Amino acid sequence: MAMAWSQGTRWNIFARELADILAAHNKVLGQLDDMGITHSQKVSRLQRSLTSAGHFPTLNPEEIEALIEAAHLDASEQNRLRAAVLATAVERILMDRMDPHTALMASEDVFAIFVAALREQSGAKTLAHVRAGGALDDTDAGSDVDLDEALDWLDRATLELHTSRNAVSPQARFSHAQLACAGYARALELLERGGRHIGADDEWRYWHDEALRGHDMAKVVLHS
Repeated sequence: MAMAWSQGTRWNIFARELADILAAHNKVLGQLDDMGITHSQKVSRLQRSLTSAGHFPTLNPEEIEALIEAAHLDASEQNRLRAAVLATAVERILMDRMDPHTALMASEDVFAIFVAALREQSGAKTLAHVRAGGALDDTDAGSDVDLDEALDWLDRATLELHTSRNAVSPQARFSHAQLACAGYARALELLERGGRHIGADDEWRYWHDEALRGHDMAKVVLHS
């Protein structure tokens, strides 16, 4: 049974749905940077997250809006992407609490529920609140940090930002925006402590700019 799961399993629900939607438009994930949607570094992480459990990069809200416009995504495709973002937030939490296969199966059910809810709401902005409590409560990892840890915090913060923007209540919107701000701040801290990357590395600069941009978006939500 484990062998069956390992062959062809696409772990990141968001990246999977994004790839399928792009395929319907005769495009692939690898073309996102050519389309001007995101950087090649993020494209690579999205591609790797399909075959490697426990990694959950997503497009940020601005990138999703750019994709919707560039690829002329219809309402159904937009709903699938938004449902996939929220299901991926749930998947990330479950991966910390159960085996990866079970977490993915449960998240698939959550994804189906979100898609149905969004379809019924006909694109309305309301969506059942996803509580991601504890998602950003990790303790300090110490001074021996690397780029991968910073990117994990960046992924978490982006999922919190998406969840905030789709929250039903003002309280939920605010609390998830706070978690997003904290996550982006943590990513920035880790990036800036990784001295070998600072300033001299195009990849470092891209992720640092991404964290700064995400932090600014989260602050806008906090003050809206």
